[in-house]
Amino acid sequence: MKYTHIIKRFYHLKPEESENDTYAEILEGIQLRGYNFWILGFAMIIACIGLNTDSVSAVIGAMLISPLMGPIIGFAFGLAINHKTLKKSGITNWFWMTIISLVASTLFFLFTPFDFNTVQLANFKQATIFDILLAFFGGMAGFIGVVKKDGTKVIAGVAVATACMPPLCTAGYGIAHLDWEYFLGGTYFYLINCLFIGLASFLLARFSKIHLRMDRTIKNPGVYRWLWISFIVIMTIPGIYLANLKWQQEKKKVRFQSDSERIQVLEKKVEQLDSLLRLK
Repeated sequence: MKYTHIIKRFYHLKPEESENDTYAEILEGIQLRGYNFWILGFAMIIACIGLNTDSVSAVIGAMLISPLMGPIIGFAFGLAINHKTLKKSGITNWFWMTIISLVASTLFFLFTPFDFNTVQLANFKQATIFDILLAFFGGMAGFIGVVKKDGTKVIAGVAVATACMPPLCTAGYGIAHLDWEYFLGGTYFYLINCLFIGLASFLLARFSKIHLRMDRTIKNPGVYRWLWISFIVIMTIPGIYLANLKWQQEKKKVRFQSDSERIQVLEKKVEQLDSLLRLK
């Protein structure tokens, strides 16, 4: 029992904030008004400019200030404790934040004079299983950052690791240029980040038993379970396929490089033989 208690101290998630403070922080992050509304607009513009001009620093800045992760964590947390207000506000504000950002980024790319593809745009049009893993573990770290006292650095790191605004703006670029590869790729990238951030937050909220006093009996828990499983399977299959495709391309690249190196070696040998024949 003594050793079990010692081991438990390592993995036990004990909230450093009061339940009221945690709830207020999550509720504030959900809202689409005031500061969050303005920050959403600024993040969208910065992300579009960064993607358009191939500026890594601008894209990272948009990731850091984007408020899109707030409603995702809020909805997942509300789902975990069956809190009606958090669930309703979380999903509603996430929907409107997504629509506003998508429409605004589409308009930006319609009117900008710089309409060429960039490396940054290409980076957010193809998500693989590795991006899914980043979203999942990033979501876990993000939720810990919320319940941890002074967890701002954690949340900032998670915002960079699990980008939400840049892929959504990439989808807007696809709509503006009628390029469905960019639209579908950016949308998929954005949705897997949202889904797996939410899943990680949901699991940690249940595991840590935060707000246990507010928990009510969830009706039809099997329905929620099957919904999670269905969404996970549907969203993971394309990521596995794209990761395999990328791996095959890398293999071909390596094979090509090795063949080119062999050709270079053979050319050098031919040149040496030619020089020997001339001497004779």
